[in-house]
Amino acid sequence: MRFYSECRLYNANARLISLDLTDRVDSWIAEGLLPGFTNCFLPYRDDGDNVFTEEDYFNADVNAINTSVGIIGFLDGATFDSGCGWEIGYGYSKGYPIHLITTDFLRWYAGSSTECYHISKLTQHVATVVAVWNENQSISSYRQRQVDILEQAFTAFRINLINDFNRFVAPKVPLEPLPILYDYYLDPNFDYTEPSQMLLREIENAITQAGKTFVLGDNMGDIEADITNLRQSGQAIFFSDVFEPNIDSAILHGIAYGIGRKPIVYCSKKQRFHSEVADDYLSGMIRYSAAVVRSLAELKALVSAL
Repeated sequence: MRFYSECRLYNANARLISLDLTDRVDSWIAEGLLPGFTNCFLPYRDDGDNVFTEEDYFNADVNAINTSVGIIGFLDGATFDSGCGWEIGYGYSKGYPIHLITTDFLRWYAGSSTECYHISKLTQHVATVVAVWNENQSISSYRQRQVDILEQAFTAFRINLINDFNRFVAPKVPLEPLPILYDYYLDPNFDYTEPSQMLLREIENAITQAGKTFVLGDNMGDIEADITNLRQSGQAIFFSDVFEPNIDSAILHGIAYGIGRKPIVYCSKKQRFHSEVADDYLSGMIRYSAAVVRSLAELKALVSAL
């Protein structure tokens, strides 16, 4: 048995904190605190020698999740990597326990909600989240306070892992797709800016004119009911028109793919990234698990044709 470590790995700081997390978990395994476990799987480091393209990484990481029993990771920052969110959602669809750490003192609202959450309400529903932070910004003992925050987080994280995995790993109970009640599930994040609301109206009209049905997601209400709506939809349409999509879009995308209903992603943005393996507008985990449309006209045509 092993854990899959979903962590941002694009820069030295992120890689170091990811390695720190996996090294600590590996040391707890070596101490016998997590019987039956072998070392954590860390993407890129452990993907193997036959991985050359972005799609290769996608396939290798999906296979690694499929052969793991839990997801662990860090989620810090003002934006969250969509690939990490996808892995959380995909792991959740497989029935895995998910354990995360955040040390960010920022909490987040969505839409008109008056409630705020570490990372998001959806994330806190699908995962056990250790949130340790300190808003004291004075310089005195500043470095030591950050070290203390991390140690507190790792201590709580270890307790959570031991509680879930120390003696008995329950059989995984994957989510199953439900009988189709709606043709489309629409990403709740379409509803959070004026331009995206205008786009949402266009998409809703196109679906209605095609004689089909939809349900608009709700990531601030009853989360379990929202996931049920996703499972009762023939296909989801997700919004990815910003450089880092909302974490909830990525989690819901991973769930949709995990239950065998490959979603559509709307992505008309012009900003893209470059790496050794890709020039792309989207994370590989999003790109290779969806039908990507690059314009409203293309989306309308797809809705009419399906």
